[in-house]
Amino acid sequence: MRAADAPAMARIEQEVFGREAWPRSAFAYLHAVFAAARPARGRLWVAETTGGGIVGYVGVELSALGGEADVVNLAVDPAHRRRGIGRTLMAAAVGYARTRRVELVWLRVRAGNRTARAFYRRCGFEVVGRFRGYYADPREDAVLMALGS
Repeated sequence: MRAADAPAMARIEQEVFGREAWPRSAFAYLHAVFAAARPARGRLWVAETTGGGIVGYVGVELSALGGEADVVNLAVDPAHRRRGIGRTLMAAAVGYARTRRVELVWLRVRAGNRTARAFYRRCGFEVVGRFRGYYADPREDAVLMALGS
């Protein structure tokens, strides 16, 4: 990700997540924090078309305690889904974590988002728990999924 990618990421975020979308400033902030952190705290990636348009993104944050990472966000423009973009982005995030000796990668997903849950299972994640009432508007549980080494 480049700082200039934040508006395109925010557009996809809004389309995919609606009222719960992160603002453009959140992407710009994470990019700046991740770029400046020593040791590394995480990273954001974008997927681009051959013409340079952003069609998806993923972010992963490394735990300060070591050995764990959290997929903080992943989205693919609905017009570009089912082309392997999400899987490629997830592989980049998990690969990055593995190069930093992270053995456990976590993520949270809305309990009712069956499509996303199935996608994450295909990526090797397993359900390990639930956060009651984690999401707002509408109120919904988060399913906690994990991928071990």
